[in-house]
Amino acid sequence: MKLLLIGVGGGLGSIARFYLGEYIKNKIDIDFPVSMMIINILGSFLLGISFANTKDINYIFFIQSGFLGGFTSFSTFILQAFNLSKSSKVFKSILYLSESIFFGLIAFLIAFNIKF
Repeated sequence: MKLLLIGVGGGLGSIARFYLGEYIKNKIDIDFPVSMMIINILGSFLLGISFANTKDINYIFFIQSGFLGGFTSFSTFILQAFNLSKSSKVFKSILYLSESIFFGLIAFLIAFNIKF
């Protein structure tokens, strides 16, 4: 059951990441991986809310390990930072990495204090 919850959640999270990423790219046309940064910050926020408000193991498998694991993407995050630095945009790469981590942590901390 655990693997099913993680798998279904992960699949849905990946689909949500794809569609939200495309939507953001179509709305914000800049030379910066803003869509993945927004998705990772949003994922951090949702993880904070989830972490602070549940102890249900099935919910944890489905939402935290599954959906949010598929929704956020560390590998894409690193690839985009690498591509920025490779194209002589080292400052943008450092900015992207530091802002994503900083605002992701802030989003998590804010959300962790939201109790239902």
